[in-house]
Order: sequence, then structure tokens, then C-alpha cells
Amino acid sequence: MATATTGPGRRTSAPPGFLFQDVSWDDYEAMLRIVGDRPVRVTYDRGTMEIFSPSFGHNSDAYLLGRMVEFLTEKLEVSIVGGDTTTLKRQDLDRGAEPDKCYWFGANARRVRGKRQLDLDRDPPPDLVVEVDVTRTSLDRLEIFAAMGVPEVWRSRGQSLQFLHLQPDGTYRPRASSRNFPGLKVAALARFLKAGRTTDSTPWMRSFRAFARELAGGR
Repeated sequence: MATATTGPGRRTSAPPGFLFQDVSWDDYEAMLRIVGDRPVRVTYDRGTMEIFSPSFGHNSDAYLLGRMVEFLTEKLEVSIVGGDTTTLKRQDLDRGAEPDKCYWFGANARRVRGKRQLDLDRDPPPDLVVEVDVTRTSLDRLEIFAAMGVPEVWRSRGQSLQFLHLQPDGTYRPRASSRNFPGLKVAALARFLKAGRTTDSTPWMRSFRAFARELAGGR
């Protein structure tokens, strides 16, 4: 029988999530159906399930990073399919999670374009996941994305931003440049993310578009 507790060790302004132990895969699938399109994240890792609601600051960073991905693919002329908070799950791994944003590029974008349902037993994992850690969670979501083979994660943690690349040993390591956008430095993106939190959206978008145009011109 599943039992629920509030997540341990939290020190955030956002309400803590709920942690359920001894949850079967069928119960996890049932919870996904119950949650539906509500703004709630459900994370599952080998019998443990966590449910939490993202904060406003969490969603704001995800929105800004998502807009930057869109501008970059536009100026660099990269084929893209966006999955937003699509549930990434694999029963054979007994794991599932919903990223803040996820994207397929190039050949992988062409493979998933037009699909109404994602099946990671046959379909490729996202080329990029955006993960915002404003609200702390009890489960290691990065470990779940690594197990699924997501090659790159952009991780925002309050005042810091990381480009994490998947390594042959199945762990992520921070890198100065993006794997999906060669030439894009994490320091530059972090500056735009910081500015986007306090700057009017129109001049901010204009400024980043100009940056993306320069990056495309340098290829």
C-alpha cells in the first residue's frame, strides 16, 4: 500500500511536494491520468512517486529559457519539435518524469514530428531538457533523464545556470558550451536569463534575437 509524506529537508517559499512510497507502475500511470493537463509535476523512480506544483519563479525561468531555444533554432535554421512538459517514461526502467521543457532537433525532430503519443521504447529521447530547480524535489530527476539517454540538460538553479552533458558512465558533467548549439556559451545564456527576469520582454527579446543572429553568422 502506498504511503505519503511531505518531502524532507525543504527550505523554500513554495509548498512542499508529496512523496509516495511503494507505488506500482500501474498506480503511477493512474496518477498521470488523474493529473491530466493540470500544472502539476509527477516524478516516478522505481516505486517512489513525487507530486509537486511549480512556483511562479520556476515557470518564469522555464519560459525564458524556452524562448531562447526557439530564437536560436530560428536563426540557426535548426529543425525543432518542442514537447514542453511531456511525460518521459519507460516501464522497462521503472522511471518517469516531466521536464519543464524538452526539445528534439534535426533528424530526431523529423522522427517525432506529427506524433500524438510519445513511446520512448521506439522514439528517441529529447535532445535537450530544460530543468529549473527553484522548487527542490526529493527525487533525482537528472538521474532519470540520464537513464533515458537525454544528451543535454540546461539546469537553472536560482542564480546559476549549467549546461550538463551526458557522459559514457551515465552521469552529467557541466560544460562551458552547449552540445546542441556549438558556439553557445553558458555564461552568455546566463546573462540573458538574469536580464530577462527584470527587463521588459520586448527589448529583451529584441536583444536576444540580435545575439542569436550574431551566433548564426559566426558558424
